Amino acid sequence: MLNRDDNELLTQVGLGTPMGDLLRQYWMPAALSEELPKCDLPPLRVKLLGEKLLAFRDSTGQVGLVSEVCPHRGASLFFGRNEESGLRCVYHGWKFDVGGHCIDMPNEAPDCPLRKKVKLRAYPCSERNGVIWAYLGPREKPPALYDLEWNQQPDNIPFMWRNYRACNWVQAMEGDIDSSHINFLHRTLNFDDLSTVPGVPIPGYAATGVRMLQEAGIPRLEVQDTEAGVLHTAARNLGACGDYYSLE
Repeated sequence: MLNRDDNELLTQVGLGTPMGDLLRQYWMPAALSEELPKCDLPPLRVKLLGEKLLAFRDSTGQVGLVSEVCPHRGASLFFGRNEESGLRCVYHGWKFDVGGHCIDMPNEAPDCPLRKKVKLRAYPCSERNGVIWAYLGPREKPPALYDLEWNQQPDNIPFMWRNYRACNWVQAMEGDIDSSHINFLHRTLNFDDLSTVPGVPIPGYAATGVRMLQEAGIPRLEVQDTEAGVLHTAARNLGACGDYYSLE
């Protein structure tokens, strides 16, 4: 069990924290492509590594991830208008592109030098196979996007959904690794009714998969060291067919 100081060191991920600085070295999944289905639609609120951000798809189809707060008077850009390749604040009309550059100040003189000095915090995004990734780190040139197998096959997009977990990232990771708890904790869930609960957008096929895990018995846990870390596998016997289902 960690003491309080070590626990906060590990779980706090805001700007300037040790773990926040570490996690910002990597690409982070920020949203699903289906959450920004068309150009010039209202922005999407995203909270990532403790930061309140907005994702939007501009008129050309590019995705931007920017700070929610307008640098002018602190108004929320969530209420702004996504139009003509920029997100426009409704308070004074300042407009920002996906790179955070101010491209219009309608309440200032045309030759006002302020426009070139104002910049909204913005993070580079990369969209692949239904996922919008963001890089929040300090590098001028972000690292290459991960060559994950499921992220490389556009003709075989996996099922994905985004949900809210009232916990820190370590607790979420521990719960995902601890596959054996599915047989007991989630056995009480009625997945036929789960899709009707507000805030729990779980697809039907995902519910079927969890139900299968419930009924498959206690898993056989295996751990393998790799160059990138540790591979954890929970294998369950599916019964009469003699096959195993592995959750990695």
